Amino acid sequence: VTNVEVIRREFNDEEEKSDPNSIDRKEVPGSVEVFEISGPFFFGATTKFQEALRESSSKPKILIIRMRNVPVIDASGIHTIEQVWHDSKKAGTEIIFSGVHTQPLFAFTQAGFLDLVGEKNFYGNIDDALDRAREILGIEKKGRGQDFFPDVEREKEN
Repeated sequence: VTNVEVIRREFNDEEEKSDPNSIDRKEVPGSVEVFEISGPFFFGATTKFQEALRESSSKPKILIIRMRNVPVIDASGIHTIEQVWHDSKKAGTEIIFSGVHTQPLFAFTQAGFLDLVGEKNFYGNIDDALDRAREILGIEKKGRGQDFFPDVEREKEN
């Protein structure tokens, strides 16, 4: 079962309160929208994702697609993400990816999608993804909070 949801700043439930990486604990700039996909991103889930994007009333400057709970993606999932990226580019919306695990990252690389989007728009955690959004918007970065806990481990380039 795969869930797709828009995470708004007012989103609040007990499970999220105990999560150190809950979006509720983060400062999300007003022109940024965060979508979270949870579960395998296969054919059936792509429809849910597309519907969730269509239902979103705002046209954000930046869309963060959070994939910390997506262990695997198939070709239809990659195709959907590519289509969303192309549509967003036409609309003037930048896309940043957060928490992409090994198999989806490998699949994106094999499909040429990582090169298309640019590695600078893939982050192992929401704090770094939000800072990339702030960089694009030209506002001050916040850095990782004191309660930082990585969603996905990545080696930092020096």
